[in-house]
Amino acid sequence: MQTIIQTSYRGIDALTLESRPTPKSLNPLAVRVETRYTPVMPYDILTETGQLKQRRPVKLPIVVGYGFGGIVREVGRLRSSQFLNRPVIGIQLTGSHQEQVLSTLPPLLFPVPTGVTLAAATTLVGGADAAYFALKKTQLRVGGTVLITGATGSVGTYLVQLARLAGTHVIAVGHSSRHDLLTDLGADQVVDYDRPLAGQINDSTIVNQIIDLAGNPTLLDQLTALLGAVNIFSLALPQYQSQHPQQVFTFASGAITPGDYRWLLKQLAEGQLTAVIQKEFPFTAVKVAQHQLVDGHAAGRILLTYNQEDN
Repeated sequence: MQTIIQTSYRGIDALTLESRPTPKSLNPLAVRVETRYTPVMPYDILTETGQLKQRRPVKLPIVVGYGFGGIVREVGRLRSSQFLNRPVIGIQLTGSHQEQVLSTLPPLLFPVPTGVTLAAATTLVGGADAAYFALKKTQLRVGGTVLITGATGSVGTYLVQLARLAGTHVIAVGHSSRHDLLTDLGADQVVDYDRPLAGQINDSTIVNQIIDLAGNPTLLDQLTALLGAVNIFSLALPQYQSQHPQQVFTFASGAITPGDYRWLLKQLAEGQLTAVIQKEFPFTAVKVAQHQLVDGHAAGRILLTYNQEDN
């Protein structure tokens, strides 16, 4: 099977495509999944450039990727046969960018509900899960106001929707080319980060929480100068020196529960959440896909596709 491999810390263009043997036998708890989609994530790119060496020490070479969506083709004797030929999404801690995934952690594999496309479901991993983590950590209040930076990315597009479902007034910061998208997702106000903020956000606006997904200290400085000592919760910036002595800055990253994933899938099935897919690339074009993530203006999730001929 074809596998995307990181062999160095020289970045995107150093990725290699290698053929590796397909595992022939399953342990009793394993499930063999024929991959259909994997999400392209900033986490992978930061790993490839060595920026996460302290937080994520790895022994190279490694298989790139974290989440996947696919079709179950074989199950171990202790796994339910009801999984067979079912679409699933999951998390593969040892790397997911490969044509087949051998999933050995039962709690991290989730059936996709009827009415939800496999592509849409795959966007939950590294997107809606991170957004839901931030939502729970910040404990946004009904009727409060949250300002979200990086709102057009794979996490932001879900966070805008989840915050609205929680009854929060949402100010979304994004590129001007994506304003219609943010409005359609439910943002009450959209701010263009390329224009002066003072002309877009009234200095009398009371913001209860900033959730930072952009990781841009200059932007946070501008927001602090305009809004005062509003607390900042970041998924993107490990450290930030605030210009305001009373401001609380928190960086965190973490996981949600299996029950949370099932709840998110249910929201997709019921139309309460919408998956935003920017583009799909064949997995052999992983370098092009990752460069687009870095260089372009985000509009949801970029996916790699596999085994699409008989999908």
